Order: sequence, then C-alpha cells, then structure tokens
Amino acid sequence: MTLRFRAAALAMATFAITLPSACASPVEEAAITVPETHTFTSFDGTRISYQTRGEGPVVLLLHGFTGNADMNWFGPGIAQKIAAAGYTVVAPDFRGHGASPVPDVPESWPRDAIARDQIALMKHLNADPYAVVGYSMGALTTLRYYLLSRKAGRLVLGGIGDTAADEWNMDRNTGFHAAIEAAIAGENTPAAKTMRARAAATGSSLEGYLGSLSSRLYTGRDLLETFDVPVLILTGDQDTDNGSGPALAEIIRGARYEPLTGTHISAVGDPALPEAIIRFLNEGR
Repeated sequence: MTLRFRAAALAMATFAITLPSACASPVEEAAITVPETHTFTSFDGTRISYQTRGEGPVVLLLHGFTGNADMNWFGPGIAQKIAAAGYTVVAPDFRGHGASPVPDVPESWPRDAIARDQIALMKHLNADPYAVVGYSMGALTTLRYYLLSRKAGRLVLGGIGDTAADEWNMDRNTGFHAAIEAAIAGENTPAAKTMRARAAATGSSLEGYLGSLSSRLYTGRDLLETFDVPVLILTGDQDTDNGSGPALAEIIRGARYEPLTGTHISAVGDPALPEAIIRFLNEGR
C-alpha cells in the first residue's frame, strides 16, 4: 500500500457517512422551526450563506470538514438548544460547503480564507461574537479566527486535540486530499465513495473540499500560548482523530477539558455536548 493510500485510509477510518438523523438526539417539536437563511459578500467577493436563530448574545457556530450548518448544528438540535438558552446563533456554511459554493479552482483560494470569512461575517453583522463554537475543522477555524481578530469572549473547541498545535503534521490533510482526488477521478474505493456521498448529502462540491484544505493553516503552540480567553475543549472518549483533548487544554492558558461519549463523528449526538456548551456560555453572563 502506498503512503498516499495509507494516509487516505487513516483519515477515512472514522469518517463514516453520518447524516443528522444518524447522530442526532431527539429534537423537541417546538425546536423544528426553520431558521432564517441569509447570504453576504465576504472579503474577496465570495458569497457565503449563513443561518440565524434566537435572540441574545451572538454565538458563532462553525461546522466540520465536509459538513454544513444543518448537518453539524441544526440536525442534531444543538443550535436550537443554544438559541433557546437565550443566544443568537449564527451558523455559516463554509465556503466550498453546502450553500456556499465556490467556482474558483482550489489553488486560487486565499490563505486562511474560511477564518477570514468569519471575520467578514461579523463585520457584516456589525457584531463581535460573545462566543465562537467550532467542531473539528470548525474548531481549527475557531483558533484561526481568534488569532486573527482577538474578538470573542469565549471559545469552545470540539473534536480537536493537541495535534491542532502541530503545524507540520499534515497526515490528516494528506489523507483527505487523496480521498477527494480519488472521488473526482471516479474511483470506487471506500474513501472515494464516502467523499462523493458526503458531498451529495450536504450539497457541497469535491473541488470545494479541496479548496478548504489548500487554504487551511494550523495554529502553532507558540501562538496558542498567547490566547487569553476562556476555552472549553470537548472530545469523545473514543476520539483520537486530532490528538489528545486534555493535552491541548494544557497548552492553552486557562483552558479546561470535558469528555463526551463517542467517536469523532458520534460525539456530536451526545446530549452532553449542547449541555456543556450552554453551561460554559452561561458562566460568562
């Protein structure tokens, strides 16, 4: 097996096709009303879609790689619960994902594009977020957003650990890249089929997935050590996809770690996830 496909297998081993109904906790009937959907023009002219719900301090919700706001936040009922707790939820579809298609070739994406989109979104809303909550790639983006803007009262990092601080470890990116290229080429490997199905389920494009990888930057340990904001880290007890959550908490000053139940994918459906987020948000009010 080549290095390329070993990396693909590593990245896809826990990357099951998980639609919202497969990982969601039951959502109360009153919470099923449709959130408001909007678009705005980001820093480079790209149109980005986002959803809003609720009233109160702004909580920016950032979804994971190959997902969208519906799959990560509204399908499992997490966004509804945060809004019901007295917050305004703002949940974008990242560029290249869901309702935010990008026609440009991946290599043309600006560096840190997705984090910069969130800065542009907050500028568009004339608001600073009370908190930024991210899961997986959304958590990596949360770190980049705070590094670039220093505008957030609290950060929640779901599904990432200390490898997020290793800017030289590209194993996971390499695996995803190989799987996407195989999908574009029409190959029928499990990883390629998963990528095609994931894109179809979320209304995304494979080229958009490549673009998000090409523009991604990690936040090194020396930079994380400069963070001065309350941080909550949440990972499943079977999730080692992005390293150790407790070890990441040791890097960021004052951060704390709380375990969830499940893998990198299934932990999104753990009822403890929205409960921990809301409890952490309320601590600052």
